[in-house]
Amino acid sequence: MMYAEELVNNSIGRQYWIYKDDAFYQQRIANAGPYQKQNLLRLRELKPNARTILDVGMNIGMNTIEYATWAKKVHGFEPTKQTYNMALKNIILAKKQLNENMIKPWYLNGTTNFNGKFGGSLEMKGEVSTYNHGLGDKPGQFEILIKKDNAGHNHIENINVPLANGKKRRRTVQPEKEIVEVKTLDSYNFEEVDIIKIDTEGYEFPVVMGAEQTIVSQRPIVQLEMVDGQPERFGFSCQQIYDWFLSRDFVITLSDGTDVGTKWEHYTKKMERFFIHKSLLNDEYLKEVAVKKTKTIPSSEEKKLKEQIEPIMIAPI
Repeated sequence: MMYAEELVNNSIGRQYWIYKDDAFYQQRIANAGPYQKQNLLRLRELKPNARTILDVGMNIGMNTIEYATWAKKVHGFEPTKQTYNMALKNIILAKKQLNENMIKPWYLNGTTNFNGKFGGSLEMKGEVSTYNHGLGDKPGQFEILIKKDNAGHNHIENINVPLANGKKRRRTVQPEKEIVEVKTLDSYNFEEVDIIKIDTEGYEFPVVMGAEQTIVSQRPIVQLEMVDGQPERFGFSCQQIYDWFLSRDFVITLSDGTDVGTKWEHYTKKMERFFIHKSLLNDEYLKEVAVKKTKTIPSSEEKKLKEQIEPIMIAPI
């Protein structure tokens, strides 16, 4: 199925081709952005001289493009054909965009002048390679579900994975599907990997398990999207992911540097977790920026505080 496309500008002046009727793209890209700005800032803070960044779940190229403004090499993975082709169009378009075409920077620690505001260059200087297949813990061909009005939520078919209560999954409407090729990240033998970003709509843990050798040997910063209920689509949990990294000597933080400890908890508007190997903290710079003292608290604690300060309403007699 083909969808109508539309050329839009985001808030910094970057142009993108998006699906015209896709609510996800209209909300987060058209006249917004840059997409996931806080995550971009966090990664650039942690690795300001990144050599290689792996973007797993490239989508239409939003992060891949911005990564290439400061990393030497970027490798982007996107399994669905139409979304992948749109990413290619956006990458080609972004390569033609110069700083003088932009409105303002998203990274303020730089010397490039954008209408009186100084920041990091927005020109794509890094070498970008793209791959039209998915990643997981084993190679093969898998079905992926296509979300017609929200392509950012496409995910691997999971109808045969039991629910957390052991019951079978059921669907009243059969979604569009596409058969995609899946490989392991380790099979690529990437070198000098400083950052791995994984956003695969609940399939993050299989991707991590298929990247174990890369993660253990190269100790990159690993950014994962983690949402309650999503890993359960494939029989896992957020706590399992935490435990995997903790057993390999990683500390876990939010985008603002908050150390989240060892127990999975939900944080308001904080879906991403950043896994940092403890050995990296021997570096004086990283030691300062990796883990920070913040006022950020779990959603459960926010709720308790709110209940304590809310006035008690007494019904009239």
